[in-house]
Amino acid sequence: MPIDDLKLREAQLSDRPHLLLWDTPSNPELKALAYRENAEVISYRTHLLNRIDAENFLTLHLWLERELDAIKAMCANTSNPVVLLKDLDCLITYLRVRSDSPITLFWQNLFYTRHLQSILWILLPSKLTPPNWDDSRILRI
Repeated sequence: MPIDDLKLREAQLSDRPHLLLWDTPSNPELKALAYRENAEVISYRTHLLNRIDAENFLTLHLWLERELDAIKAMCANTSNPVVLLKDLDCLITYLRVRSDSPITLFWQNLFYTRHLQSILWILLPSKLTPPNWDDSRILRI
């Protein structure tokens, strides 16, 4: 789908997370999309680094509920109707490489998240597409 055809504000089930599979987003394209859709672009990586101390950084798999709550808070702490969450691939990759990975639980809990205050679009590379995610909540660029 061409970027200019995206209508992120028209997402059905607007209180649930959606995936925007985009392998090579450039900053100008992302800024233009955010401007056109009245969206706030939030970096999960930056948000994580600002709220966590170095000692707990490599135990994210033990705190998935906290990470999900942080994602919900990002949607609640904005005045924009749409949130574009980028850099979540760092958490997904971290969870995928762990031998005792709770990645399936993470995807399931994220999929069933409800009552978000803004429409949430999570930017991910297509290779990180979760299994069993409803196609009606995925856009591919």
